[in-house]
Amino acid sequence: MNDTLLNRRRAGLLVPVYALRHEKDLGIGDTRAVMEAIDFASTCGFSVLQILPIHETLGDYSPYNPISSRAHSPALISLAPEEVPGLTREILDQIAPESWVSQLRADNVRYEVVLPLKTQTLLTAAYQFFAQPRGPEHEEFEAFCRDQGGWLEPYTLFRLLMQEYEGTSQWYDWRPEHQTYDGARSWILRHPQSAALELRRTAFAFIQWVSWRQWRSVRAHADAKGVLLMGEMSFGVGLNSVDVWSNPSLFDAEWSMGTRPLTHFDTSKNSERWGQNWGFPPYRWENHRASGFEWVRGRVLWEKEFFHGCRIDHLRGYFRAYMFPWRGGVRHVEFSNLGPEEAMVLTGGLLPRFIPGPDDEEASVKLNDLQGREILAQILDAAGEMDLVAEIMGVIPDYMARTLEDLDLANLVFPQLEITPEGDIPEPSRFRETSLVTYANHDNAPLVTFYRHLVVEAAADPGGESARTLRALARFVGLSGDPPPEIDDDLLMRFQSALFHTSGKLAVLMCSDLFGIPLRFNLPGSYGRGTWSDRLEFPIQEYLAHPVYGPRIAAVTRLIRETGRGVGGEQVPEKSAPK
Repeated sequence: MNDTLLNRRRAGLLVPVYALRHEKDLGIGDTRAVMEAIDFASTCGFSVLQILPIHETLGDYSPYNPISSRAHSPALISLAPEEVPGLTREILDQIAPESWVSQLRADNVRYEVVLPLKTQTLLTAAYQFFAQPRGPEHEEFEAFCRDQGGWLEPYTLFRLLMQEYEGTSQWYDWRPEHQTYDGARSWILRHPQSAALELRRTAFAFIQWVSWRQWRSVRAHADAKGVLLMGEMSFGVGLNSVDVWSNPSLFDAEWSMGTRPLTHFDTSKNSERWGQNWGFPPYRWENHRASGFEWVRGRVLWEKEFFHGCRIDHLRGYFRAYMFPWRGGVRHVEFSNLGPEEAMVLTGGLLPRFIPGPDDEEASVKLNDLQGREILAQILDAAGEMDLVAEIMGVIPDYMARTLEDLDLANLVFPQLEITPEGDIPEPSRFRETSLVTYANHDNAPLVTFYRHLVVEAAADPGGESARTLRALARFVGLSGDPPPEIDDDLLMRFQSALFHTSGKLAVLMCSDLFGIPLRFNLPGSYGRGTWSDRLEFPIQEYLAHPVYGPRIAAVTRLIRETGRGVGGEQVPEKSAPK
């Protein structure tokens, strides 16, 4: 483990796929945009490109709330005719005329338009492909369907039924014969239009085949450019997912997973009292164990098809889950202003709880530790040569820290969350080497916003937590005197330099923190239209020639080389940020 991404000092760049742009996109980033991001990373000296989960989503469109643990999002597929068998320029122009697409391209992602548009185009291409004379590509498609049949068969039936119900994936509201996989299989066999329905199922399989081909091409392009791709495996799947529908014994649909209130995250108001309720059904680990953890291992093996490394979301949850006796989304909002006694009236006396148990009770700690180690051993074994990075940050229980060391599992480290009781961030040389060090990811405010918040809060309360954090960060980046009110080019460079001088093998800048812009991708606890939709202002290559961002990128490129994180990984003496 850790002999690819973390075999030497590296610099990485994080950018969500949907946030990328290119001149011919259809209102959302896609695989072609990722290839351009790989070129950009290579040019600038980044040897790792990190992205968010790429699985299919609906509703709130969060990449962490997929309707399938395997199926890729059709929205992220490039619709260049040469990259989609069966697709022609005439089909594309008819379904997606440039006058319309240019409007979509100018805005943030409008999923309610983009996803149906791309899905319709791909389904049309599928029928064209099926009508063509049989050739090598048809043989490749059939082999894909055979090899991936274990998840593809229920997925395509689920997607077919979603069309029957006007796009909804809330399978528990479907007709009784459709509420189970076995019932739906019997239904389609008896249907008078069974042949036509099966053809539509095959068209949905075609979409996944096209995505599989494109993402494998993305990886091949990364290999050619000397860039390692880091994907992510979300912790859970949505209640309205094909996985829960087809494998109900693996999930507990009566409860909902999330986190208790977190002091180190800014969240929506709806999450302040009870925490984040993701709406995921918890795992019934005893049933996963009975199947040899086949479902979990299958997810990991699928990620290996496309990525050199993978971030494992919410590692704490494999040790113990925080569970709500009510659903997420709007239902969670209804509880946001209720106290414990009021909530218990609505839940029959139940309140959120940890399973197996909390981390402050000795008996439950032993159970938590046993569970986490067992599951992680399966994940690590399935991952093989694919490096894993655990999303676990801030102060963690001793038993979890021991597990990271025992398994040689890398973890995420945020310097601003590592402040010691004495009020300092550890010296750069004292960071865990087997770690990914960063200031922000998709859930965090970018540096310019985070810093501005600290300055305002510190001025209002000089003795408060924000003032303490501001002072610690100022010392960490080598800043003397009073911190300036905003991050300018000099201070931005100090932050970047301090990060790259840490002893963590992989130092990653979110794209917002590379450019020094306030672009944020998610506010934890938020949902609905407009979330997970913010995009970069330009195609990423255009930032190189920008009068403001170009010099900032050039400075980081020099910094990558000077700190031994560039190609070749030349080692340099550890030092503090510039004084």
